[in-house]
Parts: sequence; structure tokens; C-alpha cells
Amino acid sequence: MPVRDARVWLGAALRSLWRQTVGDFEVIAVDDGSVDGSGEMLDAAAARDGRLRVVHTERLGLPHALNTGLALARAPLVARQDADDVSHPRRFELQLETLAREPELAVVGTRVRLFPAAATGPGMRRWGAWHDSLLDHAAMHRERFIDSPLLHGTAIVRREWLERVHGWAERGWAEDLDLWLRLFDAGARFGKRPEALYGWRQHAASATRRDPRYRRERFVALKLDALERGLLRGAARMTLVGVGDSLDRCAGAFGARRAVRVVRAGRPGPGIASRLEPPVVMVFNSAVARRRWREALANSDLSENIEFVFIA
Repeated sequence: MPVRDARVWLGAALRSLWRQTVGDFEVIAVDDGSVDGSGEMLDAAAARDGRLRVVHTERLGLPHALNTGLALARAPLVARQDADDVSHPRRFELQLETLAREPELAVVGTRVRLFPAAATGPGMRRWGAWHDSLLDHAAMHRERFIDSPLLHGTAIVRREWLERVHGWAERGWAEDLDLWLRLFDAGARFGKRPEALYGWRQHAASATRRDPRYRRERFVALKLDALERGLLRGAARMTLVGVGDSLDRCAGAFGARRAVRVVRAGRPGPGIASRLEPPVVMVFNSAVARRRWREALANSDLSENIEFVFIA
């Protein structure tokens, strides 16, 4: 649990962990240079409960804090928890049940509850519905370039897989999606519990809203980097399909590295597949649009994840 200036929410986060129906775990809290008393609060909590281990560092950032916690962890399974969020009492129990039943899974998350309702706008509600619709590996893998298909705070990860991809990385963009994409590349399989076992607190000070690493242009750079390792590797030319500003942003980013053929099409028309020369990147923010295009391309000679992918 990385902690930076989260004192106002930290008590609720810790209480949600102490209420877990599974008792055999430790909490490693990494105080990332807090100045609001979070560090002192953690030290006091650790004096009361030996399951809490606290380490204090300078302000070195979230990926460093996560890797510091990973280095100190002693268990073969590593759970994430953010200091401003809460976990359902049965979260660990049910996720461990899935990991025991499906040993091929490297990562297991859960559906999510966004709270409080007054601070959750329509965009976040759409994101939550999308995230919660992705319940198996195939669905999460198919939508991996849209956004993080598994909320970071919900994850329990097998330590061996974290070590295989060298943990979290600081590259100036979202550390969670970066980790998931590297795990997907390494062959990791993902699962998700159908219950909402994690409460993601919405507030104006959250890193998601304020940290420049989560800006739109950084997500485009992250996704392009991942595509360069896979679909676009070695390609001198590619096809971009979409409409609007999102398409233009991607055309600018991708076109700096290779020849780009742009197909402006919001809906798939007759014979559209014959106009799409692989590799193809489909730029569509709307889940409805992606579903429409998938249906149109289902009987074509193009294979998703091999010759085309969707991004947003």
C-alpha cells in the first residue's frame, strides 16, 4: 500500500484490511514522503497491529513505492490496496479461492464500486461499466489498449509473475496499464471476480485526476510503445481507422515513426475489410462502435490481435 498524504482516508483503508475474513497476511505500507501526518499515523497503527510493516522514503513516486513494497514482501501472492480506497471483507478470501481453483491465472482482480456517488461523474460511471463487463482473460486482453482492463487496486498477483517482468516501471505514464501490457506480452493470464469487492474513492485530489502521468497524451505514448513491441513491430506502414480528434492525435503520434494510411470511417460500410491493409489500429472510444466493427470484421480475413487491434 503506497501512501502519500492520505491521512484523511488512511484509517478507513486500514480498517477494511483488518476486517478481511482471511487473517494470514501482512500489510506493507510505503510512506512516499508524506507531509500530512500519514507516516506518523502508520507508525501508530503498526504499534497496535504487528501485521502492519511501515517503511518511510523520500518522495520518489508511485512505481518506486510499489517496488519497495514488493522487495519487502515475503509472500508468494501480492495484493494491491490504495490508501484512499476500501476493500470488501471477503475480498482476499474470494480472490484466493479463484487463484487456488485456477492456478494458470497470474492476476485476479474484482469488479469495483465507485464512491461517493456525488463525486462520480458520467465518464467514470461509463468506465466502471466497461471495466466490470470484462470478466475473463479473453475480454481483458481484447480491450487492453482501451484503458486499464483491471483496476490496479483490486489486483492480487502471483509474485513470480511480477518478478518475471521486473515489477513496476517509471516511464512517465500510467504504471498500472504499463504493468498489465508487459504481463500480457509475457503470456500472463488474467481473471476477475464477478463481485464488487473494492471501493474506489472518487475525489479531486486523486492521482488519476491530478498526476500528469495519466494525461491523454501519455496514454497514447504508452499504447504506442506497447504496439511497437507487438502488432507494429517491423512494420514500415500501417492503417489507422477512426474519426475525430482521437484519430488525429494517433495519426500524429504514429506517423512520426512510419507511413500511416488514415481511413476516416465511423461505421463499417460494405467491403470495408478489403480497404484495411494490416497492421490496422482501430481508434474508437465508444464500446458500441467497437462492438459494431468487431461484428463487421468477424467474417473477414483479418484476425483481431494479430492483424488489427482497438485502442482509445
